[in-house]
Amino acid sequence: MKNRNFLVWIFSFFFLFPILLSGNEGGHLWGRVLHHETGAPLEAVNIYIKNTPYGAASDRDGYYVIHDIPPGEYIVLFSSIGYKSQEFKNVRIENNKTLTLNVFMSPTVLEYNDIITVTSTRGPSLVTDVPASVNVLDLDNPEYQAAQDLGEILQNIQGVFIKDQGGLGSTKTLSLRGSTSGQVVVLLDGQRINNPQTGEVDLSMLSLEGVKKIEVVRGSNSALYGADAIGGVINIITRSEEKPQEGWRGSMKTTGASFGTMALESSLNIFPKRLDISASGKYLRSEGNFTFTDNYGQTKTRYNADVESFELQGRIATTVGEGLFAPHLDVSARHLEAERGAPGTIEPYYYRARMWDKQNQATLLLTKKVFSPCHELQWQTYYYDTWNRYFNDESLQKIDSRFKTRTAGSELQMRSILKEENTLTYGMGFRLDYMKNLQLSTEKERTSAYLFTVSENQIPVHPLTLQKISLVPSIRYDWNSDYTNRFSPKMGVVFNWGETWLTSLKMNVGLSYRAPTFNDLYWPEDAWTKGNPDLKPENGMDWDIGIRLNYPILNNVYFESTYFENYLSNLIIWQEKAGLWMPDNVQSARIRGVENSIKFSPLKNYLTLQANYTYMDARNTHKNIPAEYNKILVYRPQHIVNVSLTTRFGHFYGMYSYQYISRRYTDVTNVWKNSLEPYHLSHISGGYQIPFKAVTLNIHAQIKNVFNTEYRVIKNMPIPGREWRLSFGIEKH
Repeated sequence: MKNRNFLVWIFSFFFLFPILLSGNEGGHLWGRVLHHETGAPLEAVNIYIKNTPYGAASDRDGYYVIHDIPPGEYIVLFSSIGYKSQEFKNVRIENNKTLTLNVFMSPTVLEYNDIITVTSTRGPSLVTDVPASVNVLDLDNPEYQAAQDLGEILQNIQGVFIKDQGGLGSTKTLSLRGSTSGQVVVLLDGQRINNPQTGEVDLSMLSLEGVKKIEVVRGSNSALYGADAIGGVINIITRSEEKPQEGWRGSMKTTGASFGTMALESSLNIFPKRLDISASGKYLRSEGNFTFTDNYGQTKTRYNADVESFELQGRIATTVGEGLFAPHLDVSARHLEAERGAPGTIEPYYYRARMWDKQNQATLLLTKKVFSPCHELQWQTYYYDTWNRYFNDESLQKIDSRFKTRTAGSELQMRSILKEENTLTYGMGFRLDYMKNLQLSTEKERTSAYLFTVSENQIPVHPLTLQKISLVPSIRYDWNSDYTNRFSPKMGVVFNWGETWLTSLKMNVGLSYRAPTFNDLYWPEDAWTKGNPDLKPENGMDWDIGIRLNYPILNNVYFESTYFENYLSNLIIWQEKAGLWMPDNVQSARIRGVENSIKFSPLKNYLTLQANYTYMDARNTHKNIPAEYNKILVYRPQHIVNVSLTTRFGHFYGMYSYQYISRRYTDVTNVWKNSLEPYHLSHISGGYQIPFKAVTLNIHAQIKNVFNTEYRVIKNMPIPGREWRLSFGIEKH
C-alpha cells in the first residue's frame, strides 16, 4: 500500500509541476510566425528564450505568446522542422509590458536527420535525438503504390520477418527481432489494435487506404506501451501533419492483378473553414487460385483461397474557438468486413472451410495548450470491436467457432517543455478488454490501468566535437486484473558528434513483458485442449548499442548498425499435460543479432540505393529438455537481406527490389529434413505521373516474384508464384 501511495504522489507531482511554472510576474512576448514567400501562417513553430525555461509554440493561425518573463535582455530562437531557424539577440523584456515580435521563416530541404518520430517518445522528436532504432515510412513515396496490405509494406524493413500463409486473403503476422507476433504491439493512431483473444494482428486485414505514414520502433517498449511490446511497436498513422488549405482534394484508383484480383480505392478530403473532413474506402476481391507443387512433386491448384473485403474510414478535425489555447478536436472511425477461404495446409486440405471478420473502431482525440504554451494536454478515448467466425465441416471435429471481442479505454497525456533542452511526457489511462464465445455463451473480462512518464533531455557539450548528449529515461506502472502489477523501466542515451558530418552513438536497456491472452487463460476445455488461468506474463530484458552516420557524401549517405540482445523467460508454450494440450510458462530464450542498413544516392535526384542486412541468433535456453536446449527457435531465419534500387526521371519512376531469407527450422529439435529451404525473391515496378492543371493521372505496374520462385514461409503453406499488378488512378490536388 505504501508503494502505491508513493506512486500516486510522484505522478501527482508530475501533473501539478507545470502549474508551478506559470505563476511568475514579468513581461510578455507575443507575435505571429508566417511563411516567407506566401505569407501563410505557420503552425507548431517552437519559440524558445535561450537559457531559460520559457517558450511556446505557434498555433494554427501562426500566433504565439509567452507570459511572465522576468525583465532583462534575451536571445529568442524560432525553429521548426523544414524551415531555417532564426535567432534574435538583445530582445529586451520589461516588467508589465508586452513586446511584439513577428517572424517570417523560409523553408529548407529536409535531410534524414530531420525526420520526425512520434512513437519513440509519445511526442514529436527528431530521429537523431531518440535512442531507439526507428524507421519512418512515408506512404506517398511511389515504391509503396502497389502494396495491398500492411505486410507488403513492412517486409523489407531490417529486423522484420513476415509470416505469410499464402496470397492476399491469407493470414500474415509479424516478427520483430525474433519475437513472436504476440510480442509486437500494433498501434493505429497511437492506440493498440492487438486482439485480446489471440494477442496478434492479422496484417492482411489492414489496408493502406487513408494511411499517411508508418513508424517501426525496434526493441522493448513496455516502458511506454505496456504489455506485449517485447519485440517493438508498429504505429500506423492516418492523421496528416500538413495544415489544410480551404477547398478539397480527392483520388480514385483501380487495380487489376493476377489470380482474379481486383481492387478499387477512393479518398476525399474537404477543407471548409477551420474544418478537416476526410473519408476513404477500399474494396478488394481475389479468387486466389494459383498453382503450386505439393510434397510429392505434383502440380496442384490452390482452391478456396479467395478473399472479398470492404473497408471504410472517416475523420473530422477542427479547432474550437480562437487563439493559442483553443482546443483541437479529432474524431475518426473505421469499419471492415471480410470473407475468406481457409484451405489450411496442403496436408490436410480443406475445400469448404471459411473465415469471416468484422472490425469497428472509433477514436476521439482532444488536444489543448494548458497553463502556458509550453504545456500540451492530450486526451484520447477509443473503442474497438471485432467479430470473427471460422467454419470447417471437413475436419475430424466439426468446427463452427464464433467470437466477439471489445476494447474500450481512455488516456490522458501531458507534454511539457520545461526548458529548451528538456521535455517531459507523462500520463495515465485505463482499458477494458472483453471476449464472448458466442458458441458457448461464455464471457471474460480484463481491466487494466497504468501510469507512465518519459523525459527527453538534451545536454549540450563540446569536448572532441561532441555536440550534445540525449538522455531518455522512461518508466511505466501497469495494474491488471488478470496478473500481478508490473514496473517497466527503460533508459536510452544518444551521443551526437558533428553537425554536417553527423555521427551518433546510441544505447538502450529495458525490461518488458507479454500478457497471457484470453485464449491462453480461458480456452474452453474439450477432448484435446484447455486454457490455464494460472499463467504468468512472459518476461523480457533487452539491451542494444548502435551507431548512426549521416554524411554529406554520395548525395547524403545514411548508415546505421545496431547490435541487440534479448533474454526471455516464462515463455508460454502449448504442450501436452495430463492428456490435454494446454499452455504453461516453461520456456526461456536468448535472441541476439545485428541490424545494418544503408541508403545513398549515387546520382542525385535520379537514383537511390537502399540495403539492409539482419543477422539473428535465436535459441532455446531451457535446459530441462536436452533435445531442445540451445536449438534455434522455429521460424527464425538467421539471415535476411533486402536491397532496393529506385530511379526517377521527370514524371517516371521505377524500382527493383531483392530479398533473401535463409533456412528456417519448423520443429524445436532442428531436424534438417523438416526445415524450409532458403529463398530469393525479385520484384520490379514502375509508374508514370501525368500532371494536368488541377489533377494528376497515375499509372503503376508491378511484377512480383519475377523469376517465379516457388517457396514456403510456413510449412505446408504454398505461396503464389509470379504475379502482375496494374493500377490506374486520378488525383485532384
